[in-house]
Amino acid sequence: MRKADQSGERQKTVRISRAKKRGDTRALARGRDVSRAIPWRRIARGLGVVVFCLLIGAALGVGAKAGWAWLTSSPRFAVNQVVVRTGPKVSEREVRMLAGVSEGDNIFRFRLADSVASIQIHPWVKRASVMRELPDRVVIDVVERKAAAVIALGSLYYVDTDGEVFKKVSPGESFDFPVLTGLTLKQVVEHSAGTEAMIREGLSLAELAGKSAILPADEISEIRLDPTWGAIIIRAGDGMRIRFGSGNFPDKWMRLERTLAELGPDAAKVEELDLNYESKVTVRLREGYRLASAAEPPGQE
Repeated sequence: MRKADQSGERQKTVRISRAKKRGDTRALARGRDVSRAIPWRRIARGLGVVVFCLLIGAALGVGAKAGWAWLTSSPRFAVNQVVVRTGPKVSEREVRMLAGVSEGDNIFRFRLADSVASIQIHPWVKRASVMRELPDRVVIDVVERKAAAVIALGSLYYVDTDGEVFKKVSPGESFDFPVLTGLTLKQVVEHSAGTEAMIREGLSLAELAGKSAILPADEISEIRLDPTWGAIIIRAGDGMRIRFGSGNFPDKWMRLERTLAELGPDAAKVEELDLNYESKVTVRLREGYRLASAAEPPGQE
């Protein structure tokens, strides 16, 4: 039985050895463990590839550095012309100074994003763009803010057409705009709930007044923004209060114009108009006044 077992073991060993490669067979013959053999040729090839890639990378890095040094020093890329397109509120000199680029500078020596951010610091600049036109021209475009109203926050501040409070009115600057009141500087700075919506409603009324022949913008003393009562227009001269509340302003403005046209000269006797009721206007007269169209009390002319 032992001989048979030994014979079987030898046959099994022969079958395994035949499945090996020729080199492995020789290693087995020399008594070496093939599973632990170090693949030196494969390691050498891998190291060669790594070294080659490192050499290529180093060469590219040196080339890129040399190329960048040439680009940023070559007279060919010296700025020959700076074109500034701006509006009346922001001067070309201010734009050039903020952009940080002038004739003679290398066109690659400044970052476009930094120039744009610097220009947009100016309170009248809504947005700006800076472009390189190789080899020697820089073009700067500035879009200015358009003031739509001023808002009283202790001092007067400009409000643009998007409802953003962007600049304090300086001495000598025009404040011939509709005046928004009723809010505080803290509410605006902290973006308190509802503040931006109220400002936009005030601008909507200012826009309607700008198109009106019955109640033009120059006849409005202020547009009061109240969290409870909504928007209230105060007419200049007689101080008439016109309550608009919130929303549906175009329809309310049409009712206002129709009412003022019907009242004619009697409009000066009105203390308050309330447009918050659907499809009608509530009129409150000043004390002691009555409409000329009303019936005369007995004994009076």
